[in-house]
Amino acid sequence: MADLDEIIYKADQFIDNCEFEEACHLLREYRDPPRYEILWRLANSLYYLCRDWYRTDKKRAENLIPEGFEVSSKLLEISPEKSPSHKYYAIFLGEKAGLSGPRQQILSLNNILSHIKTAIQLDPLDPFVWYLEGAFYEKLLRLQWFEKQLVYTLNKHLVKPTPDDALRCLLKAEDIRANFFYYNQYLIGKIYFDQKEYDKARPFLLKLANLRILRTEDDRRAKEEAEKMLAKI
Repeated sequence: MADLDEIIYKADQFIDNCEFEEACHLLREYRDPPRYEILWRLANSLYYLCRDWYRTDKKRAENLIPEGFEVSSKLLEISPEKSPSHKYYAIFLGEKAGLSGPRQQILSLNNILSHIKTAIQLDPLDPFVWYLEGAFYEKLLRLQWFEKQLVYTLNKHLVKPTPDDALRCLLKAEDIRANFFYYNQYLIGKIYFDQKEYDKARPFLLKLANLRILRTEDDRRAKEEAEKMLAKI
């Protein structure tokens, strides 16, 4: 059996190079017995692979979700004291609920947000957990009024965020590590744009529009959407 440090080193190389499919193939071979260092990397790779495939092959991306939920559930079971356990469980709980239909997706919202907040408490210097909270709020803000009525009828204690709530989290993520995830900058620019605060939106959108190296589908979407918004300013 390969040395754990060697496996992790190879997996990290794949992940750093955005070679998420290769990382998944490697880490799947060593997921039993369950070990934290293997499982969080596998959950991470499955998530980014799912995001990449979603734009080009939605069905293929959806087929990854049950595996991601299984891996993240096991991760939470063996290491509930670790921030990534809650981070990836929140992610795949949301994805799994989405496959089960709107009602199940709505009913899962409180639980998803609870795990995101726990992940932040356990590691407040992880920019991605702040992104997740901001993206969660931004998604609620985008709902149509009748969708919001249903969401808050079924989740009476769910937070009702403002654009400032979403921006606080997304900007916090950038403060921790600038440029860590271009999609985070896209959401910041989009919220400012939607609020007609174009002077605040423009620097984020220009940065994305001027990207030359696009490593993931998220990068491509961020650039494309930024260009569309800039054309309207």
